[in-house]
Amino acid sequence: MINTIIEHIASRLNEYFNVRAGAAQELWVVPGSLMNLDGTANNSLFKKVVLSVVNVEEDRIYHSTETFSRRPDGTSDIVKPEVRLNLYLIFIGNFGQYTEALKEISWVIAFFQHHPAFEYASIQGLEGRRGRIVFEMFSPTFEQQNHLWGALGAKYMPSVLYKAGLVTITDEAVEGEAPPVQAILIESVR
Repeated sequence: MINTIIEHIASRLNEYFNVRAGAAQELWVVPGSLMNLDGTANNSLFKKVVLSVVNVEEDRIYHSTETFSRRPDGTSDIVKPEVRLNLYLIFIGNFGQYTEALKEISWVIAFFQHHPAFEYASIQGLEGRRGRIVFEMFSPTFEQQNHLWGALGAKYMPSVLYKAGLVTITDEAVEGEAPPVQAILIESVR
């Protein structure tokens, strides 16, 4: 599901960038990593905005405790509670020219200013789910930023971080079934 969301964000950003630049179907935003696993630079992402997931965090505030899922016939399925996540996404202007990178990062900010949330129903592959993903800019301290770029294995480039809130992961496996309540018996104690 995370991959579906990342691909959707990249696709929508590419549409937006093509309109802004007046270009024909160019890939501006690409999910990936600046560095290859062997520590060398990923040259295939040069002159692109690189979209990377830098953290996945369970959202404990909106933690679900629901263990039943109701069917239309009234029967309930016993299921594990869904996991709600916050994704931390970095958008890196990987361009040779500093001012070009700043322009592309400004476009990312403008995009999320105009589209601060996506309904699951608008994301191909998630149409049947309820809920939405809300994007808010995340501003790390200089120390956190230093650690992040060290973990990325690269030198600082113009970038912006966003927190994508309440991504819901649900395993569809049913552990049992609970029939609907047919009657309620109340006994009085005298």
